Amino acid sequence: MLQFYRAAALAALLALCSGVRANDVITLTSGEWLPYMSPSLPHYGPLSRIVSEAFALEGVEVRYVFRPWSRAYVEATAHGVNGSMVWSVSPRDSERRLRFYLSDTVLDGQSVFFHLKSYPFRWAGYTQLVGVRLGGTAGYEYAFDRYPGMRVDRAAASDEQNFVKLAAGRFDVFPANLDVGRQILRGLPAEQAERITWDPHPYNITHYYLLLNKVNADNQRYLALFNRGLRRLKASGKYAEYLGALK
Repeated sequence: MLQFYRAAALAALLALCSGVRANDVITLTSGEWLPYMSPSLPHYGPLSRIVSEAFALEGVEVRYVFRPWSRAYVEATAHGVNGSMVWSVSPRDSERRLRFYLSDTVLDGQSVFFHLKSYPFRWAGYTQLVGVRLGGTAGYEYAFDRYPGMRVDRAAASDEQNFVKLAAGRFDVFPANLDVGRQILRGLPAEQAERITWDPHPYNITHYYLLLNKVNADNQRYLALFNRGLRRLKASGKYAEYLGALK
């Protein structure tokens, strides 16, 4: 019996020395973003799996709470949860930087231009877009929004609606995340999807982060653990394997 207690004490000491407490569990809010994250996907999607396994490498378990995006963000700022995934944070976004600690980059999202196969298009710079019929999704900001001469049709409420409009020739070019766009195309009727292709050169790369709120006293420690686990996951090749499955 004495040996048992000594072993238990040694295990607790080793966990403390490594910066990990026994049975560490954190809660993250998340929205649905196919094909990256969804409560209906295995492991809740490849990004959720990446975050979970990066934390697991450092002895932390993750619990997810899926919400509409606006609610997911609000809940992530308060006590009761640790944060949310995944979010982009622009240099001008002082509000998110004020409320949250930002992890290392979890995803580099590629934004490309989708177009009809009958409309030859090769990305060569923003000046090329002047006079082009551009589709856009209501509420979205695009990297070229402030460039002079741009006119974007934002009548559609979703990317899915815009792909249907693109297939019908309602505009010439539609900007979207590459993986999201390919996911939507797989869900369209074949006669619509077959009309659409994309330029392979990204016009923008958006960085997405895990956000941990500043109201939880343990979150700086969790951030350091996550970043270390993420580096280990990338070094193992599993990070690339999980994202590669999207292609």
